[in-house]
Amino acid sequence: MRCPHTDALRVKCQAVLDVTEGMIDQQGLISFKLSQVAKEAEIANSTFYKLFESKEDLLVCCFMRNATCNHFDDFEAEHPGMSAIERVLLPIIFTFEATYFSPSFNLVRQVAVNSRVWRLASADKAKAFENRINLYWERITGYLKQAVTEGELVASDDEVRELAQAITFYLSGALSAYECRLIGKEFLQEKRQTLFRQLQNVFKPYGWREPLTLALFERVGVRVHMYYQAHHRDFNSCARCMAMQAKLSG
Repeated sequence: MRCPHTDALRVKCQAVLDVTEGMIDQQGLISFKLSQVAKEAEIANSTFYKLFESKEDLLVCCFMRNATCNHFDDFEAEHPGMSAIERVLLPIIFTFEATYFSPSFNLVRQVAVNSRVWRLASADKAKAFENRINLYWERITGYLKQAVTEGELVASDDEVRELAQAITFYLSGALSAYECRLIGKEFLQEKRQTLFRQLQNVFKPYGWREPLTLALFERVGVRVHMYYQAHHRDFNSCARCMAMQAKLSG
């Protein structure tokens, strides 16, 4: 099922996804119903099913419009002087900020990427979702290769691939650990410091010209936080998501 092709349908699509995220925040993933989403978005059921075939379509689209890779190019354009290691930090910091500004995003992220979910979405949305996931990996890998080219990182192609994996696995585990809210404070301690220290451990085995510091980590964090605040009105918009999809398709 393709994305909406008219302005009127795009507005309705945006309303549906806004309502969906609100319901996930209030009710969780299990309880909300498609008929309730259509009613609160004030659209007819017939119109709803022109946009989304299933709950899986909704979850995939909620993920894609919040996807951090929708923003990397714009952020880099606003901060053209970033070092290679600062660019490597972008996908990491953006992921933390995305889950801070959109509390439902982490839950949607964990569920939507399960193959038992996204494979049940309509074919077009499942393919778009696959492309967006792989774009994230491509950007992390690309930033690491830039660091090698610019002399900030000494690493073989295999080591670049391994570090990209380590970063992505670190993010998945870190977000899940803090979001579950079951693990005692004595095991995790203060979130910001813990996230930084564990990321340092991910970076340490590799040949960085300069080590990752808390000051650098926080400097990029402040910039990304300010970017989110400046763009909060259209951050998770269908228009931005569709523009990224057009780039990938073109």
